[in-house]
Amino acid sequence: MDLRARMKELADQVLEHRRRYYVQDAPVISDAEYDALEGELRELESAHPECADPNSPTLRVGAPPIDSFEKVRHRTPMLSLDNAYTESEIREWLARMLRLLPSDIQLDFAAELKVDGLSLSLRYENRLLVEALTRGDGEVGENVTANARAIADIPLSLEGDAPAELEVRGEVFLSRRRWEELNTERDLKGELRFVNPRNAASGTMKLLDSRVVAERRLQFLPWQWLGAEDHASAMNQLSTWGFTSMPGKVEGNLDTVLMFIRDQAEARLRLPFDTDGVVIKVRDALLQQQLGTTDRVPRWAIAYKYPATQATTTVLGITWQVGRTGKLTPVAELEPVFVAGSTVKRATLHNADEVERLGLRPGMRVFIEKGGDVIPKVVAVVPGQDADALPPVAIPEKCPVCSGEVGKDDEGEVAIRCLNTECLAKLEARMLHLGGRSALDIEGLGDAMAEQLVASDRFAQPWDIFSIPGFEGEGLPFVAGLDRMAEKSGQNFIEALKTARTKPLSRWIHALGIPFVGAKTSELLAETHPSLEQLWNATEDQLQSVEEVGPKVASAIRAFAGLHPDLPAKLQGLGIQPLPPAPRDTSALPLKGQVAVVTGTLPTLSREDAEALLKKLGAKVKGSVSAKTTLLIAGEKAGSKLAKAQELGIAIQDEAWLSSQERLSAGGGGFRISTFNFSTFD
Repeated sequence: MDLRARMKELADQVLEHRRRYYVQDAPVISDAEYDALEGELRELESAHPECADPNSPTLRVGAPPIDSFEKVRHRTPMLSLDNAYTESEIREWLARMLRLLPSDIQLDFAAELKVDGLSLSLRYENRLLVEALTRGDGEVGENVTANARAIADIPLSLEGDAPAELEVRGEVFLSRRRWEELNTERDLKGELRFVNPRNAASGTMKLLDSRVVAERRLQFLPWQWLGAEDHASAMNQLSTWGFTSMPGKVEGNLDTVLMFIRDQAEARLRLPFDTDGVVIKVRDALLQQQLGTTDRVPRWAIAYKYPATQATTTVLGITWQVGRTGKLTPVAELEPVFVAGSTVKRATLHNADEVERLGLRPGMRVFIEKGGDVIPKVVAVVPGQDADALPPVAIPEKCPVCSGEVGKDDEGEVAIRCLNTECLAKLEARMLHLGGRSALDIEGLGDAMAEQLVASDRFAQPWDIFSIPGFEGEGLPFVAGLDRMAEKSGQNFIEALKTARTKPLSRWIHALGIPFVGAKTSELLAETHPSLEQLWNATEDQLQSVEEVGPKVASAIRAFAGLHPDLPAKLQGLGIQPLPPAPRDTSALPLKGQVAVVTGTLPTLSREDAEALLKKLGAKVKGSVSAKTTLLIAGEKAGSKLAKAQELGIAIQDEAWLSSQERLSAGGGGFRISTFNFSTFD
């Protein structure tokens, strides 16, 4: 293929994928794959300008506006940003700017997380919202003012000393939690799922019924005040006029910005919404004017892009994995694809209902994603495929490991399980759980080691591996003789077992693999039952007196203790002495003895953060108001809980009061990601 033909092919592909992404909200490739296509086209145009098409899609931003809304020309074009994928590319960007400025200039930057959503430009006259435009093609956007008015985070009128005329640009987006809720609703209606929160936000803003937009609960974060003299100061000022503050930001020199980028690589994944990079801007507006723009991007700003968390690939087949409780989990075996810093070959599908909901069949192209939990999962099937031409997924009639009977523990349960109590796959999974990071964190106890330990037929229960150091001199030869082991690694494994004998009691409770008892519940149980003997002797009523332990969990603990009545004594015989938790001095905590409930929308704290803070300050937190409640933390749209608290005469406070209590405790340091509230409705 000659050069011009290749450039034409790339241009056609870029235009087609832009149309699918921006107009139809139905992409068939990932962002990273699109960036690769556009990047190749830009490189060819740069190297061979004589062959470049004057109407190339690289000279335009976004896609043409759709016909459903009035088309309006932006007063100031909404330019795109150049992308950087390495620190060296950012330094090259700095060098390019410095060549255009006096030699004595010291640049100061503002950097903030790049929210993955839909760009919007808001215009205010006499402090009232009069117009909201999408980016469109950068020159002309769609007038979606009615839909913007339905977004709770967009002020309809400006507060305080805001100027009479103002144009603010920012990002409309959807929280991951709300995205999942919407997809559940669409599943029930038999509608296609949203591939990701960005597509959900984009599709919502193009609806003609603003009442539906309000129900979707979109959010808005500003990232530019047009005409401001200093970007960082402008962003702080916007928060005083009713806008939400952009979380995750820093100001300083380039080294400070680069440190921020490194710090947020993982921290951003814990936010309740998607981000795909960091936007870096020169702070000073006069310097921005001096640097100017090219025909498509500002020279004074750049977007650093993190490795993609979503990609497309092909499902080669479906296998079934047996967990520690016997649960059979379908796993998609994938054509290897690089995503979020590693090559992915497998992705969980959770259960058979998930396979049916996705309409998944071997041979299909799918979107996979690595989110905050870093575990790959299939989120959607690429649209337009003929499912009837592909074989359906076969549901196992027997355990794929032991060939034992499979079924469901309870009527109505989604998961199917291996019912064979002696299934070796269960033992292997329980052993891996026992040695996992959130449990005993035993170095060397990975998949290969667990498989070989179970295959040796020397261990009936996962905790039996603690007998290895007492194998009468045979412990080290036994371990060192396993595949991929040697004397040094074998000795390290035995030392790890010895160290784990005195790990905290909470870790030991979690490591045992009691159904429904996770790491947090284990901590609460350890505080109230400071030995395994006490936990084993506790009645269901005593167990239910522990916070977060209900009838189901209490029953599971008693059933597990009934299956292994001599376990505390057996562990003691293996030299295991779990470390009980140190008594906490709660006498000085300002909210000791309070029973608190959080309701409504708080200004900066999510409900989860507010509840965590209350617990830190000594309060017990409940989900509903009752006669035992002593404190209600209320925000906007507090609803029925506030009314009931008023009826019962319960003390009612706000976030400002809670923050004043926090100041009694020591604070932290480092880059701060501002908390952001997604509980718009009670």
